[in-house]
Amino acid sequence: MLLDNITERTLDNGLKIIVLRKPGAPVVATQLWYKTGSIGERDGIRGISHMLEHMMFRGSAAVRSEEHARKINDIGGHCNAFTTEDMTVYVNSVPRDFCEMVFELEADRMDRLSLDPDLFETERKVIIEEYHTYMNNPVAKAFMEFRQEFFRNHPYSTSPLGVITDLETMTTGQLRDYYLTWYRPDNAVLVVVGDISEKAVVGYFEHHFGKKRLVHPQEGPTELPPVEDHRSDPSVNRMKRVVEFDVPLLIIGYPAPSARSVDAVAMEILQLVIAGGESSRLHREVVRRQSAAVMVGGMNHMLKYAGMSMFFAAFTPDIPVGRVEQALEKQIERVRRDGILPEEMEKVKHATLTSRTFELYSTENICHRLGYSECVEGDYRMWVKRLEALRQLDSDRLVEVARSHWDDRHRHVLHLQPRKTNPLLYVAGFLRRLRGGRK
Repeated sequence: MLLDNITERTLDNGLKIIVLRKPGAPVVATQLWYKTGSIGERDGIRGISHMLEHMMFRGSAAVRSEEHARKINDIGGHCNAFTTEDMTVYVNSVPRDFCEMVFELEADRMDRLSLDPDLFETERKVIIEEYHTYMNNPVAKAFMEFRQEFFRNHPYSTSPLGVITDLETMTTGQLRDYYLTWYRPDNAVLVVVGDISEKAVVGYFEHHFGKKRLVHPQEGPTELPPVEDHRSDPSVNRMKRVVEFDVPLLIIGYPAPSARSVDAVAMEILQLVIAGGESSRLHREVVRRQSAAVMVGGMNHMLKYAGMSMFFAAFTPDIPVGRVEQALEKQIERVRRDGILPEEMEKVKHATLTSRTFELYSTENICHRLGYSECVEGDYRMWVKRLEALRQLDSDRLVEVARSHWDDRHRHVLHLQPRKTNPLLYVAGFLRRLRGGRK
């Protein structure tokens, strides 16, 4: 069994390592997960997690600016990083003989980051440009507003991109305070997967990280507010925006369980049945049979403390938005009322199990799964335990979860209406419905 091959250690300073020996290709993947992202930010420093991610490549006490990436690239490896709402993760994949070099590099920037003011200004410009690039997309901008309303007065209302005024005024002093607060050994997990000796890896770990000390008291949110409940006035959850886009879009969102919830696996299966590709109910019914939309889809955005279950549809301007919304709601209601068919259950189960099996061929995918399960879901064993939970799911359980989370009293709706309409789209819509009626 996969979990039987895992070695874990926790140092006196609180830093934990998870090691999985995977014989085969002589490659080792390492990921250092810091348990902070936009969730750890406050007004005035929104976007600082992403800013710090950039600065982590800009030099530390023993490593010059950009030298970390250069050293990894010179040996045929690669490195990267990403920031989410809950985590900031530093990724390195190298030939196994250079595993200790990665430990040395990561240990140096864990508590000896340079934070050069001139380099900080350079990275500030890069991040502000990223922010404007995203916000210049009218659909992305509208979705950002939708998110802000959905998670109103909750830390998840702001994405890891941050707030432009905070990005423009942020200081290196604020960055250092944030770094000292969150980039602590007891707030991080190191995951290592590859064809390596567990004993050797643990030795590197103790040598390079064992003397790290806590340099700042623990801070940050200990109890987060719940997502606001507007059941008494559902109209406040409806938004309409005029955008520079070709076709109208409709987005429907429901509060979803957190990634740690026992309902997380059921929500994954429900989304696949309703919105997972061309064999899904939404595509079969709303696109092909009713011709009410040209494209449909959905996703679960389940985070550490809360989540959002979303459905969307793009449609031609001759279709009333109310008809599209009704068509989406009907399919959701069918699942709430009747559940799903045995053949649908088997199909999505097999598809999910197959995708998880393919993940086992990649050291990086395994590394990410272990890190995500440990830091977001609460225990690295959840990766395997949830596969077993998937096998045991039945339709009754799915109905129970659908009724619990797809509650229309909590529904949020965003209608994106194009500022200008291309008349040819009316013709395209008519021809689509004509073809659909001949089937």
